[in-house]
Amino acid sequence: MRTITFTACLLLIPMTAWGDDWLGFRGFGGRADSPQSNPPAEFSAEEGKNIAWRAETVGRGIAGPLVVGDLVIATSCGGIDERDISVEAFDAATGKRVWVRTLLALGRPFTHPTSANAAPTPASDGEKIFALYSSCDLVCLDREGGIVWYRGLGVDHPKTGSDVSMSSSPVVIDDVVMVQLECQGDSFVAGLDKKSGETLWHLDRPRVANFASPLAVPLPSGRQALFLSCSQSATIVDPASGEVIWETELDCKTTPSASVAGSTLVIPTAGLIAFDLTSDAPKPLWESDRLKARSASPVISGNRIYLAQGSVLVAGDLASGDEVWKQRIKGIGSQWATPVATQTGLFVFDDKGNCAVVKDNGDEAEVLAVSKIDGPMLASPAVSGDAIFARTENALWKIATK
Repeated sequence: MRTITFTACLLLIPMTAWGDDWLGFRGFGGRADSPQSNPPAEFSAEEGKNIAWRAETVGRGIAGPLVVGDLVIATSCGGIDERDISVEAFDAATGKRVWVRTLLALGRPFTHPTSANAAPTPASDGEKIFALYSSCDLVCLDREGGIVWYRGLGVDHPKTGSDVSMSSSPVVIDDVVMVQLECQGDSFVAGLDKKSGETLWHLDRPRVANFASPLAVPLPSGRQALFLSCSQSATIVDPASGEVIWETELDCKTTPSASVAGSTLVIPTAGLIAFDLTSDAPKPLWESDRLKARSASPVISGNRIYLAQGSVLVAGDLASGDEVWKQRIKGIGSQWATPVATQTGLFVFDDKGNCAVVKDNGDEAEVLAVSKIDGPMLASPAVSGDAIFARTENALWKIATK
């Protein structure tokens, strides 16, 4: 295993909590965990039970929503070849559309029918919104819907693209927004100035299709860095300069993404491998061939790791990597959406819009309810306050006690 050790070259960036905001793929820390939230376990689209609102989007999409202050943000696509790309903002309390901005995609919009040009979940720093599309177009907007800048990264890199989908989500660290655009053509990661959209750095990557998303990870000094995974390596990069500061050869999964909790980084491989981030050179903590991520990414909540494997849900111990329980969940099929953990329980959505809410009782799982919204649903949900915000192909839903 080839390893490059850390170098002391990162800016000091505090790890701060996001409160009720949900500012990126899987929320704060990429854990898909909101332990203070208490959404209702039962809901029904048909009966309207605990459905606070439903709002049609201007187009289709499989990107997860954001919650930025009092706004719910969604991306959509439509028109010929899904070249019309949109960002929409809805009032979180009422579901009323506040604004919508639509642009013309500059890059290749083609995807597999199960995917969409609006596939990557956007990111936000709480003030600006950064929406990335499979066409490799990246737009920055303010909270009023004003367009700050727009980059057609596929114009600069015409060999970057995939007919399946470019679905890796962006991440923001300090003043840099980073995109992971890895494919069999021109494959790279780039850091852009979040204020101007100017490219600050560019890092060539292996020419292999990759759908996993990058992740902000903490270092022993309290600084943040960018974690990248692909089928050849696990890498940590300085977000300011793009310098590789740690790398190890590792065959990482290319659909589910890594998760981090405190100083523990969990990476999907053929099973799972955990690294300890408390030293200058991260060291493996454990490796498990019983804990496996499929399409959905691992969820970390407390001392547990949860893995949705179709109709099977697995719980593992974060400290040891041991399997704690494994249980079949009736009424749930295959999923792409990563579940979310709340005080109520774990919300597990399948690709038809069925949702099981599962309570961890220590050595076994208890299914509290199985509910349904009108699918299909491939997007990972967001959590804010005591509400779940779910994105089906053509609509946004707020699941909350009425």
